[in-house]
Amino acid sequence: MRERSVGDDTSTEFARIDGDQHATTIVCLPWQMPYRLAQATRLVPRKFLACYEMPRAIVSSEPELCIRALEAVVNDATDLIARLHLKGNQILVVGLSIGNAAATMLANRLGARLCSIASADRGDLTLWESPAARSIRERAEKKGYRLQDFTQALDGWHTIDNLANLGSGSRFVVGLKDEFLPKPRREGLVAAVHRILPAAEVTYVDAGHIGTMMEAMRQGVADAAERSRADA
Repeated sequence: MRERSVGDDTSTEFARIDGDQHATTIVCLPWQMPYRLAQATRLVPRKFLACYEMPRAIVSSEPELCIRALEAVVNDATDLIARLHLKGNQILVVGLSIGNAAATMLANRLGARLCSIASADRGDLTLWESPAARSIRERAEKKGYRLQDFTQALDGWHTIDNLANLGSGSRFVVGLKDEFLPKPRREGLVAAVHRILPAAEVTYVDAGHIGTMMEAMRQGVADAAERSRADA
């Protein structure tokens, strides 16, 4: 996730790791994080239906590629759930960092519960403000793109644009010392959640970006939700 290791930002290819076919949790990993690393650092719930490695272009210097990358993951997960004849209210979607862009859209489309960990309110402003995306922003500017180009292209695709249909029991975990998500982006998300989903739980963790994800998973938020669904 470091700025210096960005590499190619135009690929919309993703990887889906299939887990327990009796599980009902779908996981969307952080940008540039492979499943093996997420598993080794315990950022993956012990039991999941599918785990997605995000496409490189989910954070791209070309606005349209950001959308195509999002669509690729969300459409694949939607098809998977349909093939298994699962209903939206049976599903828990766990989003980690930028994986929340896809996770929130998927959960909103299905009416599923969302466990959102270390997310921001808007993709365009996060790209322009986050130190983790500095190289991508510089590439975009060299190609002639400006913030308004991303704002126009991503309208309706932001996290805060996809909250209204989230399932009951959705949860948001926010890091108080998140060095990758500027404070306005975190506060913008929380404000939108309080406005649109007043019953949703918002939890604060006194940690940075990676620490927030690790602490949330250490507390077993996704595993507990999976157990609750199984009991029900």
